Formats: sequence, structure tokens, C-alpha cells
Amino acid sequence: MKKLISILSLTILLAGCEKFLDVKPTADLTRPAEPETENDAIVPKYASEAEAQAELNGVYAIFKADIYEMESFLVGDVMTDNCYVGGDGVNEEQFDNVALTATNNLVDVMWQQYYAIIGSATTVIENVRLMDAEAIATDAAAKIIAEARFLRAWVLFDVVRLWGAAPLTLELLPPITAANLDRLYPLMYPERTGVEELYDQILADLDDDDVISLLDSYSHGAFRASKGAAYGLKAKVLATRGSVATRDYSQVILYCDKAIAEGYKLVDDFDSLWTVAGKFSTEGMLELLFTTEAEQHNWAYWVLLSDISGEVSVSWRRYCTPTKELLAKFDTEHDVRYASSFYWAKVPYNTWYPAGNYPLAYKIRQKDNNIILLRLADILLLKAEALVENGDAKGAVEIVNTIRTRAHIGALDVKMSKEQARLAVENERQLELVLEGQRWYDLVRNERAVEVLGIEPFRQLLPIPQSQMDINTRLTQNEGY
Repeated sequence: MKKLISILSLTILLAGCEKFLDVKPTADLTRPAEPETENDAIVPKYASEAEAQAELNGVYAIFKADIYEMESFLVGDVMTDNCYVGGDGVNEEQFDNVALTATNNLVDVMWQQYYAIIGSATTVIENVRLMDAEAIATDAAAKIIAEARFLRAWVLFDVVRLWGAAPLTLELLPPITAANLDRLYPLMYPERTGVEELYDQILADLDDDDVISLLDSYSHGAFRASKGAAYGLKAKVLATRGSVATRDYSQVILYCDKAIAEGYKLVDDFDSLWTVAGKFSTEGMLELLFTTEAEQHNWAYWVLLSDISGEVSVSWRRYCTPTKELLAKFDTEHDVRYASSFYWAKVPYNTWYPAGNYPLAYKIRQKDNNIILLRLADILLLKAEALVENGDAKGAVEIVNTIRTRAHIGALDVKMSKEQARLAVENERQLELVLEGQRWYDLVRNERAVEVLGIEPFRQLLPIPQSQMDINTRLTQNEGY
């Protein structure tokens, strides 16, 4: 029997701060176990399409918990040469030093919230499959399942990149009784599933026919699963699985092209991407929607930039302070991305820069800014990365030059060696996608993290949280922790 998807964490921890989101994940156990008794029978959870859709909306809502408003930046930017942590705290400083421990509370938060999303998505998938035609039309059921599978794939991809092998199951458990406890216990607390099997599941959840073809097609950003976002995610998965030497980069290029063909366009004004007016642009592919409402505002604005809305006012150390090495890579006179990415302000501390002129993260500027999880420039540069590995350095540099032209800086010479083109793409991704949580994954994917960051190889995976190992004694720790 197939076994894949989460059953560990049923509660979202909100690490140190009260958060605006109050979403309690539903039971996160999936595909019905074969009943041995009448009491093992699974009762369909939803009586109507509206109920199923409401639970799917709840899965989207969990995306607006801590992870994509803080921890994704700690991993993607602070654990790299992009940023100093900025803020205080031992847990945060461990990210900055790439010296995480199994007792780091924020790593535990990430684990729990990722599994809350994965489990809730799976609950939707499997319970909709149990619905009969009188409760929901076939097309509507297929669409809801496809969206939930995309969301599950998105988060499971983060899990396998961060922790490697991870515990998963595809069984929807019946009520636990004394009679079935021994049989169901291994499903409640499973061992870690291997990396290759996890990637198989991710790609199954991004199947062209069963999933992507059923999603809506957009040519602009949306807080919804779409064909373009799914093609883009699939390209990233294919560009990450395995080693550089063994990947099929032709498939990466194919899926980048499929995403691009949905009609997305680079916006002319890079700065507009980071404004409220620039939400859901032609460049956006997947965005988390935020508003000024108290329960829907963007917490990352407060973490990264300002105490209050409307002007930059700083009373405590902000997170994601750009490193001096990063700033030195920008053409500060011409590159429009420099002023769009960093805001220089007066602050009450001088940890890395003079207090009177201190750089702050500037890609989330107001509490109702969206957070862009995927955009066209990322996919274009991913295609350039794949072209290099596929032997087309010239084509890769031409894409890089498209991005540089939009940034108002000079084009690179297209007559480059493979190694030169590889570094040109890596550099452009760093400057273009800074403060978007991408740098760590770029370096690890391309087997560059150890060299660039000077870290021990085992640090490329995070520790399994000790709290989770205490709950599930079948878990094993990652090497080195």
C-alpha cells in the first residue's frame, strides 16, 4: 500500500509572537486504511461542494502563517551571503551562523506549519474523493483535488529540500480504538520516507494530465493554484532532484517554457513589483494576498521594515540586514534594483552600519503588500541556469541580459565559457531575487553552498526538531546533529 504524507503535527506554533492568523489545521491523515471492522469505516467529511471548497480555502490560509513571512527569509537569505540576521535572539542567530540545533524553536515552527499545510491539503484530497456525485459534480471535485495537490507539492518540495527524507503517509485513519491501535500506530508515527520517493510524490502531484491540466490559466499573479505556477514549480523540482551531473535539464527548460507560455510578461518598472498598486502583475505567478484588515495584514512588513504603517519608524533591530558583500555587488549608480531592494534609514542601533544610515529590507513596504512566492524573472533565470548545463551558454546569457536591461545595467558579453555563464546566472539570480528567500536553495541546488558559504556539508540539511523526535521515536536525526 502506498504511504506518503504527513501525520505528525496538528497544531501551528506561533514562535514568540502573537500572530494574526487563527487557522487550525484539520486532521492530517489521508487515504482510507482498509477497514478490518465496521468501526474502521471512514465516513465522508464533506456533504457539499461548498464544504469542500471552504476546507481548501483553509489550506491556502495556512500559507499566511509564519513560514512565508519570516522563516523563509531566515533560510533563503539570512543563512546565505545575502543578509545578516538583524534581529536579536539565539534561535535567529543560529540561522545567521548556519549553526542550527535540533532544539531551535523556529525550526520546529517550520516543521509543524509545513506539516499542517501538507496534512490539511491531503485531508481535502482524500475526503473529496469519498464524495458521491450527488454531493459534488465530477468536474468540481477534480478541480478541488488538483488545487490541493499543487499546494501539497509546493510545501513537500520545501520539506524535502530542507530535511531530506521525511515522515509521510497517504492513509486516512479511522477513529483510533483499542482494537486497531497496534495496526494504526505505524501510520500515526511513521519512519522517514526516502528522498527519491518524496520526489516521486511531488511529481505525481504535479502530473500534467491529472493535476496541471485541471488548474486555471492566468497570465498575471494570483493567490491561487494555476497552470503557470504549477509548471514553474515542476521546473524547479526537476532542476533540484538528484545531482547537477544527473539531471535532465532539457525537461527543466521544457517546463520553464510551459510556464512562460501562459502569457506572463516582465513588468517594465521593477520597483512597481514591491508596491501595493503592483499586486498581481503580469510578472507575478503565485502571490500571498494581504490587506489592511487587522486579521489579514502582512506581518513581514513589521519584521523587516517598520514599526508603523505609512512611514519607516524603527525602534528595534529589523531582520534581514543586507551584507556589505552583497551591496558591493550592485552597480549602485545604475541598477534600479538597489534602491528598490534596500531602504536606508535612521535606526537606534549600529550593529553593522552607522545608526544614522542603515539599510533595511524594502521589498515588503506596507502591511497590505503581497508576498510574491513565484514570478517570471525567477523562471527565466532558472531556464538560463538549465541552458548553461545543457550546453547553451549564449542562450543563457541572452536571458540574463533581458533581466539586466530591465534593471538598467549593461549587457554581458554573450561569448562566455560554460563556467563563466554559470557564474553569471548565479550572480544575476542573487541580485534579482534578493530578499525573496531564494539564495540558499540556489546554492544548495547547484552544489555551491559549501564553497560559497564555507559551511560543513551536513549543514545543507536542517536538523529534525527534537520535539518531533520526542513525539515519534521512529524518526532518525540528520547526520551531524
